Amino acid sequence: MKNFQLLSIFFGLLLTAQAIAQNGSETEALFKTKCAICHTIGKGKLVGPDLANVHDRQTEEWMLKFIKSSQSLIKSGDSTAVALFEANNKMVMPDPMISDDEIRTLLSYIKENSGGAGVAEPYVSIIKDATSEDLQNGKSLFEGRKRLANGGPSCITCHNGLANTFFNENSYSKKDLSASFANLGEQGVRAILENPPYPVMKQAFAKEKIAPQEVHDLLVFISSANAGSTVQAQSNLPSGFLLYGLLGAGALIILYSGFWYGRKSRSVNQSIYKRQIKSIN
Repeated sequence: MKNFQLLSIFFGLLLTAQAIAQNGSETEALFKTKCAICHTIGKGKLVGPDLANVHDRQTEEWMLKFIKSSQSLIKSGDSTAVALFEANNKMVMPDPMISDDEIRTLLSYIKENSGGAGVAEPYVSIIKDATSEDLQNGKSLFEGRKRLANGGPSCITCHNGLANTFFNENSYSKKDLSASFANLGEQGVRAILENPPYPVMKQAFAKEKIAPQEVHDLLVFISSANAGSTVQAQSNLPSGFLLYGLLGAGALIILYSGFWYGRKSRSVNQSIYKRQIKSIN
């Protein structure tokens, strides 16, 4: 009987340990998915600030509000949120679409891993030896002239063109990527392409991840549009493409309106009426 009890305790402890390990693994995966794209814990600033000991700097209540919707808190005039936004190049933190309990779990994970501050490993660029072929392939992928290998939507679907690309600064979209490298750096843009944090982009590529070589070529192309770049991909389409289309549509409307007005002034009913009057006389 005593041996059975000891065995039961052993298996109970084993199952508990497995559950803790599983929960820890799930929490780590949650952090990597929702936070690690832009933040480190104790390794310095990445795209956003280092999260080490963030629990000592802000209250849990404030963190819940900020993480759920940073822009809502900023627009409310919260001085701490506004200062943080300004200190990080006014980069918009996407709403992670997670529950309060998940945020508390992440805060606990950050607290547990904030013990020893370290130094972020230096990032090694993957595009420093890019070729002109890589640039042109990235341009084709961005503009949708070439399909992504896994079938995801092209960048131009949601983003306006970069300098000298399919759509220029007159594009209908305000999501211009021209300054993305200046604000995020290659590491930040690469992280977004490999693991999209934004809800619409995340849904669009949920089952169609961008292939590593495509990420590389898109990075080459997007970086070429950054201010001060020495390489620019050229487009065969004229500047103001959308404007020309609108002007052409307006001209056609005016032309057909003229045809309709002339037809209206010489109606078929009037001609029939005149023939009837003539036949009576």
